[in-house]
Amino acid sequence: MSRRAKGPRLYLRTGRRDNRTSKPLPDVWVIRDGSAQRSTGCGPDQLSEAERALGDYLAAKFKAPVLAADSRRDPAQVLVAEVLALYSQDHAAKARLDAATFDGFVANLLAWWGDRTLADVKRSTCKEYAAHRQSQPDARYKDPATAPRVSSETPRRELEMLSAAIGYWHDEDTLTSRPTVWLPEKQESQREALTRSQAADLLRASLGSRKGADGVWRRLKGSQRANRAHLRRFILIGLYTGTRHSAIRALLREESPQQAWVDLDKGMVYRRGKAERETTKRRPVVKIPPRLLAHMRRWDRIDRALDETPPSILHHGGRPIKGKIRTGFEGCVRDAGLPEEITPHWMRHTAATWLVEAGVETWLAASYLGMTTATLEKHYGHHRPDYQSEAHRAFR
Repeated sequence: MSRRAKGPRLYLRTGRRDNRTSKPLPDVWVIRDGSAQRSTGCGPDQLSEAERALGDYLAAKFKAPVLAADSRRDPAQVLVAEVLALYSQDHAAKARLDAATFDGFVANLLAWWGDRTLADVKRSTCKEYAAHRQSQPDARYKDPATAPRVSSETPRRELEMLSAAIGYWHDEDTLTSRPTVWLPEKQESQREALTRSQAADLLRASLGSRKGADGVWRRLKGSQRANRAHLRRFILIGLYTGTRHSAIRALLREESPQQAWVDLDKGMVYRRGKAERETTKRRPVVKIPPRLLAHMRRWDRIDRALDETPPSILHHGGRPIKGKIRTGFEGCVRDAGLPEEITPHWMRHTAATWLVEAGVETWLAASYLGMTTATLEKHYGHHRPDYQSEAHRAFR
């Protein structure tokens, strides 16, 4: 079974040397599209600028042809590819999704819907698309034969993007009949949290140990321990602050208008750059707890002692983390002997649960985590020590 194409994506090209002088060349983000590569001209600390360049590339690649006014309003004459092209052109650089995820959604939608028109978008075809996607192997795994299948949540999110793209086209050129995009039933997100002992085991695994079937911890090799350095940083920041994993991955050690950063002198985490727009995924400033601040200052001293100080708090071999950390995180979960459903987002759930269990006021905990009080109360309120205490007293 051949592996499906990943579509255009960012890749950090490193270790190059000048052919004439043999001197090292600076690392740079490039756009990979099949066998072709295009440099963005952005260095390792300019991920946001590289993502905007990828957005421009996608917009140019899938640029919609000019249609007559009447044709642009007729669903039978408007290709889905044209709609996605317009949406990519205007939204790729400012989408809430990271560039790699946005690119993947567009590529998967184009592969199935590209030569169809908006008149083909209906409940039956949307169901066919969802079934098609759920029959495919998860692209994060190297071997398609043994990889798990795509979950129902993935086609749902992709179809949500298709619906948004159709709506964007409709706002510009009112369609005579706007298609309704059917969505798979939304899965209820697990809001479970780690216990203190589970968190300790996960952290121990990230420090380079593995729990055997006999319950005995054994030390991993030096290179294996080094490969998890960024994971232990991620786990501690996630547990102490409840920051979303995408923001943790983007953290820089110096102020940036376009990216999350930390101020270790003031002890603050700025979850978004000043020039970044706020979205429904709130990213307020958070004060770093003293124990985490001590760790982060120690990491900073270690990094600044390197030959070249990495710009990112989370890095691997001195280079920024290129993509999601799920694969390495899964290895830590496995080595800690924990349930496989634990994901990086559990760090946020755990922080929220621990705050509520400690009796922190709802408005204060919600502000600290960057969520609404309604969301916190709905999903974590039952962990509060005095939960339904008034009802209990009524039956005494």
